[in-house]
Amino acid sequence: GQGPRSANIIEFLPMWQPVDPEMNLQVEGEARVSANSNPVSIPRTTGSLFDELFESKPANSALFPTDNPIKSLDEYDQLSNEGKAKTLLETSNFSGKLPRPRAVRTSATNPLDELLLPLIDESVRRQYYIRDAENRGDMETAERLRSTRSKRQEAKEKAIEAGSMGNDDALEFWESEAEFLESLRADVTQDEGSYSRFLDRDYWYEKERQATARRVDRSKFGNLLDGVE
Repeated sequence: GQGPRSANIIEFLPMWQPVDPEMNLQVEGEARVSANSNPVSIPRTTGSLFDELFESKPANSALFPTDNPIKSLDEYDQLSNEGKAKTLLETSNFSGKLPRPRAVRTSATNPLDELLLPLIDESVRRQYYIRDAENRGDMETAERLRSTRSKRQEAKEKAIEAGSMGNDDALEFWESEAEFLESLRADVTQDEGSYSRFLDRDYWYEKERQATARRVDRSKFGNLLDGVE
C-alpha cells in the first residue's frame, strides 16, 4: 500500500551506487558544493520542498534585531545626514529605501529622522521626542512622554544625573541597573509594552538566578583555596 503522503519518495527508492568514483549524487536545488567533478542530479520532490518549512531555524537566527548602534541622544545628535544614512543601511531591521538627497535638503522635517528614529533604542527615541515637544512648546505631549518612560530609561537618566553630580557609587549602580534592564528586553528598539511582556525575561527571576550563580562561583573558589594561607 501507499506510505504516508508526507513521506519523501526518495526514501522508497533503492540506493543507487555510482560505478564511476568521480560521480556523486546531489538533490536538485540544494546548494551543496562537492569535491567530485561529475554530480548526478536527482529531481527534488514536492514533499521535500515543504519539509523545509518545518525545519528549525539556525541558532543565530534572531526574531528581533540584535543591533543597537545608538546608545544616547548625544550620539544621535552627532550624526550627520551621511551618518544617518549609513546607520540605516547597517541596521538589520531596515528594509526600505533611502530618500533622495534633494528630499533631505528641502523637506521641513528630515526624512532620514523619520526612517531612523523608529528603529533605534526606545530610550533615545523618547528623549528625542520629549526635546522636540518642548522646543515646539507642546508641554502636554512632553509631560505625557516623560510620564510613560521605561524603567530602563529612568535608570539611564539617573546614571547621567549621578555622573553630573560626581557621585561615582550611584553612577556605577544605575549604569549596572540600566544594562541589566536592557538584558531583559527582547527588543530595546520597541516601546515598553508594545509587544507581549512574555517575550521579555522576568526581572526578579533573573536577579535571583544571577545571585545564585554568584554564590556558586564563590563556593567553587572557596574549595580551590581551602588550605591555602
